[in-house]
Amino acid sequence: MKFNNNNNKFNNKSKNKLKNNLSNKIVVLFIVTLVLFIFIMGCSSRSTHPISGAATLKNSKVAKTIEPVEKISVRLPIPFIDGGFGPFYLAIDKGYFEEEGLDVTYNFGSAEANPIKMVITGQDEIGFIGGPDTLLVARSKGHSVKAFALYHRYSDFPVLITTKESGITRVDQLDGKKVGFYYGHISTDVLRNLFRKENVDVEEVDIGVSLNQLLAGQIDAQWWFRIPAEVVLPAKNVDVNIIIPNEYGINTHGYTFFTTEKILEENPKMLKNFMRAIIKATEYANEHPDEATLSIISRDNQLNYEIELEKLKLYNEVTVNPKELPIGYISEEILKETYARLEEEGVIKNPFDLSDAFTTEILEKAHAEI
Repeated sequence: MKFNNNNNKFNNKSKNKLKNNLSNKIVVLFIVTLVLFIFIMGCSSRSTHPISGAATLKNSKVAKTIEPVEKISVRLPIPFIDGGFGPFYLAIDKGYFEEEGLDVTYNFGSAEANPIKMVITGQDEIGFIGGPDTLLVARSKGHSVKAFALYHRYSDFPVLITTKESGITRVDQLDGKKVGFYYGHISTDVLRNLFRKENVDVEEVDIGVSLNQLLAGQIDAQWWFRIPAEVVLPAKNVDVNIIIPNEYGINTHGYTFFTTEKILEENPKMLKNFMRAIIKATEYANEHPDEATLSIISRDNQLNYEIELEKLKLYNEVTVNPKELPIGYISEEILKETYARLEEEGVIKNPFDLSDAFTTEILEKAHAEI
């Protein structure tokens, strides 16, 4: 909308008709005021959007008008920064969230401040969890949470590790042995399902997140995460064997983005914009893992750049796996196996329609608008 200056230009003829008793001071004041008014209105005519508070991003490939900034809070699954978070922080540093009209704050998760709890109580709008397992269990307990993206597909994160010296490289070698579990973690149900399918009986030991008992020879194997086992432990001169449940027909998935049904109904646009930014950041991180790693290191200078870079590269692989599927792709077919496994282990106490646990609408719209 262009402002019409013709109606606001100072008219020299009308100035000549001013009464002679007007003082020069008043005339000058009137002229200054009118010129100032024209200047202000001329500036406001540059707006390309009629909505109050909208802003135009001139540095975008295509100028885009966005709504006023909306603040949202996202709960991460763990209590520290990890290389896998590179794309998430890159979305801030590259301005992708800002382009979508979002001001995003990431909060660390913990046993007390777990994502499911923090989202259903309204502390955060969005939560990231380590796998769809946690969301499905929460859904079976009556919580109105819903996934809108599966960030890591077929990631095989929960694994078993043994020391090189033990010579244990197969599940059947653990029959009658002591195995370290982390009770309450999604790996517990994965490993129990693995042992049951392979008819292997083990003595469970709750070890939390410590390697001490394994390295001291007090247990024969334990749960761990695949990427830290492949990258971090060797860097610390800890050589281990890795037993991956996928090799025994058990597929697992990683980070799952979710929110409440209430937010899905009331603010789908915010979720769509959030995913647009995440998709852009993920694509950029896949092409520029070094820059994404710097986004992590800048927030915790105690981290080792080379280690975090190698971890991010491995995380990046499972964000585009299978490669023919779009980033974040989620479907009932993918979740069916996880649901069935949880049912087999007696974790799903109250069965429910799996289609109620997720939506594809947010992701479809986000990809369609990029």
